[in-house]
Amino acid sequence: MAAQHGSAGCGKPPPDAIPTSVAVDGRTRNLIAVIPSDYRPDRPHDLVVAFHGRTNSNAEVRRYFDLERHAAEPTIFVYPESLRDAQGRNIWSDPADAPEKLRDFSFFDAILQAISEDYCIDRDRVFVVGHSLGASFANSLACARGDVIRGLAGVGGGSSRPKRCAGPVAAMVMHNPRDAQVPIAEGLRLRRELLSQDGLVTGSEPDFPQRFNCRRYGPENEENPVLWCPLGDDRTASGRFYPHQWPAGTGAAIMAFFSRLG
Repeated sequence: MAAQHGSAGCGKPPPDAIPTSVAVDGRTRNLIAVIPSDYRPDRPHDLVVAFHGRTNSNAEVRRYFDLERHAAEPTIFVYPESLRDAQGRNIWSDPADAPEKLRDFSFFDAILQAISEDYCIDRDRVFVVGHSLGASFANSLACARGDVIRGLAGVGGGSSRPKRCAGPVAAMVMHNPRDAQVPIAEGLRLRRELLSQDGLVTGSEPDFPQRFNCRRYGPENEENPVLWCPLGDDRTASGRFYPHQWPAGTGAAIMAFFSRLG
């Protein structure tokens, strides 16, 4: 029997084929779903939904996010694929969308429903991750769906969020002060919004991982802490100056943050 907060898929045999798409508003939306090889329908799993940026595909970020091998708990990962604009760029919303009604909020809803019905998910442990444009979308989603999302983690994302959030959310915000693509002012604004969303005061303490200069807002036992990490990784492994990058070790740090949340 499933745990108290297990989804409808708990106790049911999984589908014969791992899903590769969901239907959203009459349109087929593609995704990559990763189910553990030792999946058991009697054991609620964490769910991590990870969003790619403007210039990378979901297959590419699955590789460089490097989340899966660092999961401390049984976890299902989903990497959605965005639509594209007229110039062929990845987008997670339509140009005229209001911040509280971004088009692909419905995509996330459909993913959560489909995975919850087919697999055993701990509905108290649903997480979202993103980089760049994907982080901006995840930041908005964690506000609009704060009633179902337990934790957020993003690198180099902006902050154009709904005025009112559906509930508090634990967050790990990583942003390079020298990022020219998404200015640090966006990250600082997001930090202020998350502190308000979670009802936290502005005092902070050093926290793991120290190599990303992280500071924690909220006490050690805070249910919904905010980690602010003004990382200093300016150059890629090849030596190119690129402060907007996803630094080595980020996937491990994010999964460690999620695992410590009750």
